[in-house]
Amino acid sequence: MIDFRYHLVSLISVFLALAVGIVLGAGPLQNSLGDALHNQVESLREDRNATHAQLETASAALNDRDAYITAAAEGFLPGMLSGRSAAVVALPDAQDEDVELVISQIETAGGKTAGRVTLTSVWTDPSRESFRSAYSGQFAGHLGQPASKDSNGILGEGLTKAMTMEDSAAVALRDLLTASDTPLMTVDSQLTTKADAVVVVGPRSAQADAAGATPTPGADATGKAWAAALTGVAAGGPAVIVGGADDELDIIAVMREDKAKATTIDSVGQASAAVSVPLAIAAVLGGAQGSYGFDDGADAVMPPIPSKG
Repeated sequence: MIDFRYHLVSLISVFLALAVGIVLGAGPLQNSLGDALHNQVESLREDRNATHAQLETASAALNDRDAYITAAAEGFLPGMLSGRSAAVVALPDAQDEDVELVISQIETAGGKTAGRVTLTSVWTDPSRESFRSAYSGQFAGHLGQPASKDSNGILGEGLTKAMTMEDSAAVALRDLLTASDTPLMTVDSQLTTKADAVVVVGPRSAQADAAGATPTPGADATGKAWAAALTGVAAGGPAVIVGGADDELDIIAVMREDKAKATTIDSVGQASAAVSVPLAIAAVLGGAQGSYGFDDGADAVMPPIPSKG
C-alpha cells in the first residue's frame, strides 16, 4: 500500500510540475524567455557581421600592401638579374599561383627561367626510404665528393647539379631523377640551358594549430625529410628555398630549427616573399646566405638590395 501511494504521489508531482511549467511558459515567462533568445540571436548576428567586416578590411589591407610592394619592386628589381637564369623547382603541395608569382618577379628583375620541374612524394614516402638510400649511391657517383651524409641530402645535391651543370654527369643525374614509373621529379618545362641558381617553391603554412586540426600523421618526419633534401640542394650550388614557416612542421621552420646552411624565405604566396626571391638569388650568387621574412628564425625582412653602380 505504501509503495502504491509513493508512486501515486510521484506521478502527481510530475504532472503538477509539467502543468506549472506550461502555465508559466505561456504566461509570465513567455515574454522574458522569448526576449532572451531573441537578444542572443541578435548578438550573435552582430558579432558575425563585425567579424566579416574585420576580415574584409584585413583582406583589403593585405591586397593594398601587396600592390604597394609589387609597385615598389618595379623600381629597383629591373636589371638585377640580367644575363642570369634560374631553374624553378616546385614541391608537391606548392600552389601554382605561388610558383607563377615567383617566376614573374624573377622576370621583372631581368632573369630567365631555365626550366621548371616538380618533385614527387617519393622524396619523403616512408615506404621508399630503402629505395632512396640505395638510389643515392648512384647519385653520389656523379657528385665527386658529396657534402651531405644522408641519402636525401645527396639526392638534393644531385638535383642542383643536374640543373646548374651541362656536363655528362648533369645529364646522368637528370636521367636518374626522371627514371621509372615513380620518378623523383617530373618535368614541367625542359631545361633550356644550365641555370645559375635553383629556386625551390614549397607549400604554404599548414597552420594546423591555428585551424584546430590534428597534424597529419608522419608530418614531422615528412618535414625532416624535405629539410634534409633541401639542405642538400643548397649544398649543391646557389639555391633559394621559399615556403611557409608559421607552423613548426612547415619546411622553412624545420630548416631554420635545424640551422640548415641554406637561404630561406618564409611567407610564400605573399608579394613580399616573391619580391625577395630575385634579391636572394643575387645574394647567393655573390656568396651570401640568409633567412628572410617575418617568421621565427628570419635574419631580416628582406635581402639587401645590391647597388647598380
